[in-house]
Order: sequence, then C-alpha cells, then structure tokens
Amino acid sequence: MVVIDNDFLSLLLHPKSRAPKDPATGKPIERLPDRVEKLLEDWEGDQEKVIIPTPALSEFLILAGDEASNYLDEISARRMILVKPFDEMAAVELAAIELDDRKTGSKRGNVTAPWTKVRFDRQIVAIAKVNGAKRIYSNDGEVRKFAGKLGIETVSAWELPLPAAKQTKMFDEDQTDETEKRAEGNEREAPPAHPAPVQRTDSGRAQGEAAGEANEESKGEKA
Repeated sequence: MVVIDNDFLSLLLHPKSRAPKDPATGKPIERLPDRVEKLLEDWEGDQEKVIIPTPALSEFLILAGDEASNYLDEISARRMILVKPFDEMAAVELAAIELDDRKTGSKRGNVTAPWTKVRFDRQIVAIAKVNGAKRIYSNDGEVRKFAGKLGIETVSAWELPLPAAKQTKMFDEDQTDETEKRAEGNEREAPPAHPAPVQRTDSGRAQGEAAGEANEESKGEKA
C-alpha cells in the first residue's frame, strides 16, 4: 500500500507536463515520463494499491476546474487506485501527531509553512499511517518531514529511477533455429574452397570479377 499526494496525482495523469525541478541540479527532472511509466509498471507488477487521500483529491479537483468530472472518471477506472477519507481513525492520528509536536514547543512541527498547510499535510500523513501505507510519493518538503517522523518512507519525483535500457533481440528462438538449419544445409552443399569476399575496386567493378577476366585472358594466351 502506497500513498500519493495531489502533485503526484497530477504527474501520473499528465507525465508529459512541465517537469518539476530537481533540487540537486536546479534543472527540470530528466526523462520524467520514462520514470513515471516505470513507476506504473512496477506498481502493476507488484499488484500495488495506491491511495489518494481525500484532502489531496480535493486539492487536485479544485485545480482541474471544469475538467474535474472527467478526471474523476479516469481515476475511478484505474483499479489500483483507492480513495481514502480523513475519517475518525485519521483524526485521532492527526491529534496524536500534533500533540507530540506541541511537547517539543512547536505545534507546527518545526516547519515554517502556514498553519492551514500544516494541517493539510498532516491529514495526508495521518491517512497514510492508519491505512498501513509503507511509502508516500510527494515532492512536498513538509509532507516528507511529517512522514519521516512516523517512519514512513517518502519518494519524490526526482528520486524515481530510470527504466533499464531496453535490449532488443535480433532474432526470436524460431528464427534462430531456422537460421541454424539453413547454415547446416549450406555447409553440406558448399564446395571445398570458398571464394574470397568480393571487394569493390575504384572503378566500381568487383575485384573478383576482374580476377576472373584476367584468368580467362591468361588461358586464351596459353591456348
């Protein structure tokens, strides 16, 4: 079970949109569509369930505007995606998170974000916690910090691995077998001596052809 926030939901639905910047380079993330494609393939291969917390879904739909209903249909059509609410258990978890931070003297948990954003981010993390999520996909620094306090792994877009280089086979097994059979047949039918490879001369004629003509002329002189 993994969780994605509204930014990652947008990346999944629009992998070819403008890529966020990699903090390490200050430049847009390289080959982001390839990274997102690999992530989806890994999830499908692992039969992973992907949670969208309702606060994140709400934020995404607000940004979607008039297209919100279309996006809801697309999200609903993806069997791996589960929408999970900020329910009673999540509310209890959020309260515990804030009380722990208050004990350290900072109800915001030592982040500088506005209070409304702190509550929003904590709701995402609380939903992940009560649903047993092992990982949260988010580019948000506050989400990453709150998740880390609860021992939940976080992954950002710039940390997504690139797919391995694809290796294509020149022949499939059937073609290989057929090629080997033809090679064996050619060996049986081939003459003892093999002609040298034909190389082109400067004039465009084959050297093998030129040599053949020379031999014919030599035979004619001897006759």
